[in-house]
Amino acid sequence: MCNIYLIARREFLSYVATWGFWLSLLSVPMFMALGFGMPILIESSQPTRYYVLVDETGGRLEQAVFDQMDAARQEQAERVREAAQEMLGNNPQLQAALESSMQLPDDDYIRVSPAETSLDALRPYLTGQRELETRDGPQPLFAAIYLSEPAPGQIEIDYWSANLTDGSLRATIRNALRDYMQLEHLVEAGVDPLLIAAAEDLSPTVRELNPQRSAETAEVSESESLPIFVGVATAFGLWVVIFSVVNMLLTAMIEEKGNKVLEMMLASARHHEILVGKLLGVAAVSFTLLLFWGGLASTGGFAIQQVMASADIPAAEIMGTLFSPALIGPAIGYFIIGYLMYGAIFLAVGSLCETIQDAQSLMSPIMLVMMVPLFLVMMAIDAPDSPIVAVASWVPLWTPFIMLVRLPQDIGLIEVIGTTLGMIAMATGVIWGAGQLFRMGALNQANQDTVKNWFKIGKKTSIG
Repeated sequence: MCNIYLIARREFLSYVATWGFWLSLLSVPMFMALGFGMPILIESSQPTRYYVLVDETGGRLEQAVFDQMDAARQEQAERVREAAQEMLGNNPQLQAALESSMQLPDDDYIRVSPAETSLDALRPYLTGQRELETRDGPQPLFAAIYLSEPAPGQIEIDYWSANLTDGSLRATIRNALRDYMQLEHLVEAGVDPLLIAAAEDLSPTVRELNPQRSAETAEVSESESLPIFVGVATAFGLWVVIFSVVNMLLTAMIEEKGNKVLEMMLASARHHEILVGKLLGVAAVSFTLLLFWGGLASTGGFAIQQVMASADIPAAEIMGTLFSPALIGPAIGYFIIGYLMYGAIFLAVGSLCETIQDAQSLMSPIMLVMMVPLFLVMMAIDAPDSPIVAVASWVPLWTPFIMLVRLPQDIGLIEVIGTTLGMIAMATGVIWGAGQLFRMGALNQANQDTVKNWFKIGKKTSIG
């Protein structure tokens, strides 16, 4: 036991005492902040585009463009509300918060009205030779758009711009006039415009109800939908952490074997003590990462909770759902068992290889196995009762990830217990087998060619 502790302590300090560990510790929250903030930063840093719109019909098409743009903006807001209701349930405060965060600025494109609107007069501004006086100072002209109607029911758009990549303004005006032409066609066919507007406003009221409850309490709240998304995020996070940690084991094992450090350790400790000590040491590293990230998440969650409470949003109910012991507890258990399974495998692989290049040939099938649950997790979001997902959750190597998504779906207790017992049995067998393989690899009684020969059973090897 003393040797196991010393080896675990050595492994833990060898990672924690390096600058790379602390940089990686801080890199995850930094990249998460960039992931959430970068779209906002990119959107806010977009340059303002100035354009000229010339309506050669006397203003009729111009008015139609802006009317349809307003209608499209309202339709987009309605879609955001529907998405918010679908994801968060019938909660006006949460929906309003989501809508405000998803609204796009309206001043990305600003119309200007120069004294001369002919193409010859605007060409120097379009090519950058001259600049217009705007509220932001001298600016180039992004586009000049000419609207015409050469024949009744036929509208043409001449879009002049030196920017060949940004087509948002062009698409917006085209879509606005397309909607206008369709509306005019219906009106000319005798359909009342008020009837068309009333038809567009029609929408059914949908209530999501749980048949396992009585009529008074059957309506599903937003707090019951959140665990599914939390389960998906937890499954992906668990996969990333396990893969990152066991990759540490693999790299360290190959380096120690190449530097003869493993041989010196075998002189004073048994192979199973080295195996267990390394697993425990790197596990302590991973829990250090999780505690740090969990502390940051709790601090951020507390700040968010204060903001939500001030906006009359049920923060306590939502936070209680996000940090429910029914989800956090299984996540910790699945992490421990999953880490032991994959960690033992990676240690065994590392003991068989002399270089990273040797490990890559053995790691390819393992990586394919690890990638499968990511696709199944995405499938389980919409189809948790799919036979493929249900059967795959019984595969012990995939159970830790898939079951985190299926747990909020009220699956049977027998299935939970059965998959957990199968995962524990698989972990026990993997650790035992990896221990034997680790012993042979550490003592140079086996290498990567030994594993490859296992798949050549029954094949005759020709001699000279």
